[in-house]
Amino acid sequence: MAIFGIIFVLIGIWQLAITWRTFTKLKVEGSKQTSPFIMLSLSNSLLFAVVFFTVGVGSFFY
Repeated sequence: MAIFGIIFVLIGIWQLAITWRTFTKLKVEGSKQTSPFIMLSLSNSLLFAVVFFTVGVGSFFY
C-alpha cells in the first residue's frame, strides 16, 4: 500500500502547486472579465489536494 500512498501524496502536492500557481496568476492578471466561478474552482481544487494528501498519508498507516 505504500506505493499508492506515495502516488497520492505526490498528486496532492502537485494539485496544491497548480492551485497556488493559478491563484497567484489570477491576482496579477485578473480583471472584470474574469469568471466569477474561478474562486469556486480554486476552492474545489484545494479540497481535492487536501483529500489526495490525506488519503496518501492515511494509506501509510493502513
